[in-house]
Parts: sequence; structure tokens; C-alpha cells
Amino acid sequence: MFIRETFKTIKNKKYSQFKLVESIRTPVGPRQKIILILNNLDLSKDKWKELANRIEDIIYGCNNLFTINDPEIDKLAEHYAAIIIKQKLNDNNRKNNNKELTEKPDYEEVDINTLKTQEAKTVGAEHVVIDQINKYKFDNILKEQGFSEKEIVYAKMLIVSRMVHPSSERESARWLTENSGLSEILKSDLKIYDNALHRISQKLLAKKEIIEENLNKAAKDIFNLDETLILYDLTNTYFESRKRKSEIAKFGISKEKRNDLPIITLALKVDEEGFPKSSKILKGNVAESKTLVNILEELDKDKEYKKGSKTIVVDAGIGTEENIKIMKSKGIKYVCVSRRKKELAGLEIEPEREIQIRAKKKERIKVKLIEEKDEIYCVCYSPDKEKRDKDIWESKSKKYELELGKIDKRLKEGKGPKKHEKIVERIGRLKERYKLNKYYQVKVIEKAGIAISINYKKLRDKEFGKYILRTNRKDLSGEEISKLYRTLTRIESSFRSMKSDLGIRPNYHQKDEMSIAHISITVLGYHFMSGILKRLKDKEINYSWNSIRNILATHVRVTTSFKSKKEEMINIRNTVKVNSSQREIYNKLGINQDPLNSIKIKIPLKTTKKV
Repeated sequence: MFIRETFKTIKNKKYSQFKLVESIRTPVGPRQKIILILNNLDLSKDKWKELANRIEDIIYGCNNLFTINDPEIDKLAEHYAAIIIKQKLNDNNRKNNNKELTEKPDYEEVDINTLKTQEAKTVGAEHVVIDQINKYKFDNILKEQGFSEKEIVYAKMLIVSRMVHPSSERESARWLTENSGLSEILKSDLKIYDNALHRISQKLLAKKEIIEENLNKAAKDIFNLDETLILYDLTNTYFESRKRKSEIAKFGISKEKRNDLPIITLALKVDEEGFPKSSKILKGNVAESKTLVNILEELDKDKEYKKGSKTIVVDAGIGTEENIKIMKSKGIKYVCVSRRKKELAGLEIEPEREIQIRAKKKERIKVKLIEEKDEIYCVCYSPDKEKRDKDIWESKSKKYELELGKIDKRLKEGKGPKKHEKIVERIGRLKERYKLNKYYQVKVIEKAGIAISINYKKLRDKEFGKYILRTNRKDLSGEEISKLYRTLTRIESSFRSMKSDLGIRPNYHQKDEMSIAHISITVLGYHFMSGILKRLKDKEINYSWNSIRNILATHVRVTTSFKSKKEEMINIRNTVKVNSSQREIYNKLGINQDPLNSIKIKIPLKTTKKV
């Protein structure tokens, strides 16, 4: 084997192309056969022959007369040899009409000392995701929107990589090429690079609404979803860069406490089962209460909603008086957290009104219903919530008082800055950090503009364990109202999944369109993840998506090679046997434990060669 450099001209620009060539004997004489095109070969010309020899060593199992101790050559040789062996395996598989390796016995006498296993690629989680994508008939959805076969493959690659190995498009391209067996599952030989993934993410974004609508229909048909509840909430996520020219990334109150970085807001609507219905990307500093109007406009177009069978559930940040008036005027059924805490929170709740609404955790909640005109207020008191909130409050109060005490001590010892304005500024930062301003009175004692000491006292304790729900569903009991509101935790779980499991971060993109496209891929991944988790939950498996990925991580596809007594190098490509945990997941999902056939190729050994 040897490497040849050729040139081609495209639009008056000259390009180099490197080819791995092998001399072969034919009935009409010796000929040269192109084995592989070596893209972007960044290796000095004096090392080309060494690389070609090393590739030949790996493929044909022959020994070179001289040892090559160059890590760069070894790495490239292993990469290119793996590609060549894979091509030979696939070609042989196609010739045999994809028949199973185990169809009939094939005995060989082999040298076990030459056995080696290489090219391990993960297939477990990829197999599960592709199965769900196929159940939703995702290919048909994209075809209807004008996607080509090539674009459909790239779209599936991008979504699977976001679900299995959440990362940037560049890292996704590397993972898909080097670590994942997804290309084998999809029977694709497409070159995978980050620009291709960027382009397909933009095309998916352009068709986002209609794709989500079709995925909703597929999920509703497959799982017989009632969709009697609409859960609506917002979250935000920060960027790893400043994004100074961005129109959507703005500084605001970060849910992840990263107020030093610009954020973007994601509005999500899900049903009571946690299946996403629609999503919107909004500016980072958008007011939560102003976003409900868009959702109400969508509901006006919803035929099922107009039948009066759906109830919208929102949190306190969205359930403002203005929004309540709008929902009332449109005849919308709603449940939200009331902002009338001062007026209603002091009400005593009779012991006989105590009800149990979460039997699994033995949590008992006391409720009191108050009717006002066309609404019901449900005052809820949870002892467990009181204990949790009180512990958090006390911990925060202690830290706050400790910081104030440190400032006071340093002032009395004459250390650090003493100017009155500087001390007031420092206390202001503490107030911003701990959010306890209205519960403490802090006074700086100063003389002639110099701070001497600090006096502080706690004005009052916060009331814990009580929250007030507001609804126009007068047909519901206190228990039913409380249960409806508690379903809002499903959307909080959705946000956690997208942030921790589906790679909504890191987001390094500088252009707004690419930033939005990155998040939209995460949302699409969540559509498929919801379906997988629902199928397992129906079979009494309550794993998180992260747990499923970890369990399936060791289900890989490998190439095993060894020399036979017939002077052949035998290469077998197959999937490792599943363990009990993996088998359980596959069986519950009703899918094949081995997504791919085993294939093999026998290559005659070359015992001698020139160097």
C-alpha cells in the first residue's frame, strides 16, 4: 500500500486529495486499486509510507521488519484501518443479503494469541431512542415538511446525540463518529461534521411548530392521552458567553443563580402526564405574567379546549389579577396560586378538614375552602412543607446574621473599610443575596461619616407551610384542587430533565438563531424521552432517563479479530450480550435486544512485504 496525492480544481481553486492505493494482480496484469480517500491528511510526506505500512499491518495481520514508534502514525493508522475493515464487513454483509452470522455453523482453527477486540461503539441508548422515533413516524413528519433522506438522517443523529450524549454540535459530531454506533443502526455512511448538524438544527427550527404539533398528535394516539390539564410555566438558562449583540439573551433573575451571565427564557406547556405540548423561546428579562397572552391565543384555536374540557394550571408569577381577569373574560377554567397571602394566610383551619392527598409519602394536608362570587380560595397547610421551609429559612437567617456579625466585629476592631457609604453598600449586597430585607431591621451607627458598629434585629418570622390556591372550578373539592395544583411539579420536572439530562447547556452560540435552534433540539429530545419514560412507567419501571442511559452504556458493538490456521485474518462485527438490567428495559419496551446482525469477513494474510 502507498499514499498518492492528487489535485482537483473547483471554481478556480486548487484542492489536494490523498488516496490510499494498493497494487493488485488482475488477469490483464497488475493494477492499482483505491482503498480509501484520506480526508484532511495532516502528515508530513516523509511519513506517508510508514502510515501506509502500518495500515496494512493492521488489516492483514502481517509484521513489519521495523518497529514504528510514532504515536501520530499509530493513531491515524488505527483510524483508517477501522474504516477499511468496516467497509469490507458491510460489503460482505450486503453480498450475503444481510443474513445472520449464526445461520449455520462455521468452524475455524484459530490462534487465540492473536485475538483482539476493537472499534467498540455504544448502541444501547441509541437503539431505544431510534425505536421511539420510529414509533412517532418521525421520518414521515419530516418528509411532509420537505426534508430529504440525507437531512432526515442528520436530524435523527442530532436528536439522538442530544439525548444520549448532550453537548455542543462540535462535540456531538465527534461522539457520533468515534463513540456511537448510531451510523450502523441507521445504515448510514454519511460524513458527520458540526456544520451539517448546525444546518439541520436551523431547518428543524424553521419547522418547529408544525413538527411539535405532529409529535403531539402521535403521542396522543399512541398513549391515549386525555389532556384535560394544561400546565404552563417558564424557566431560564444562562449562556457561557456575554452575547453582547444578542436580541434575546438579556440579564435578568436567573433560576440557576447566575445573575452574572445573560439568560434566555423557555416557556413550556405540558399535559398532566408530562408530555410537552408546545414551547416558545423568549427574551431573558421577560416578565412571566406577560407571557400568558400567547398561550391563551393558542387555546382559542384549540377545538378540544373550546368544548370546556381543559383547565390551565399556572404558578403565582403568572397568576396575576390582570391575567385572572383575561381568563375570566374568555371563560377559561384555571387553577393558580393566589397572591392574597396577607389577607387569607392567617385563617385557622379546622382539624376536621384535614385530608390526605399523597398516600405514598404519608403527607397530610389541611385545607379550608372559601367561596367568593365565582371563585373558590383553597387555603392549604402542610406540616411537612412547614418543616422543610423552616429549616431552609433558619439556615439562611443564621448565615445572614453571621455575615452582619462579621462586619460589626471588624468595625469595632478598626479593621477594613469604615466609610458609612461603603458599609451600607456591603449590607445592601447581603440583603440582595439572602432576600431577607423585610424581615430584618439593620442600622449602621456612624459618626462624622465613619461607621462605628451595626445594630440589627429580626422583625418577624416568615409563615411557613401555607399556600393559597385560587380557581373558578367550583365543582372541585379541596382535595381535588390541591391535587390539580400539585401536578405543576410535572413541568418543573420537565425543566430539570432538559437542563440535567438533555443538554440545554452548554450553549456557546453567538448568533440568536443558533442559540434558539440549540434549545429547540433539546425540546424535541424531550418529546421522545417522555414517550420512552411513559412506556416504561406503564410497565412499572420508574427509571429516570439518566439511569436508563447509564444502564445501557455498556451495551456496545465491537469488532473481534484473530488469525486462522488457513492463513486468514477473520474479522467479526457483533453486539455484546445484554445483561439482566438491559434485557429488562428492552423487554419492557418490546424491542429487539440486538439492533444489528453479526457480520464477518475473512482477509488472506500477507506474510511478506517490502518496507
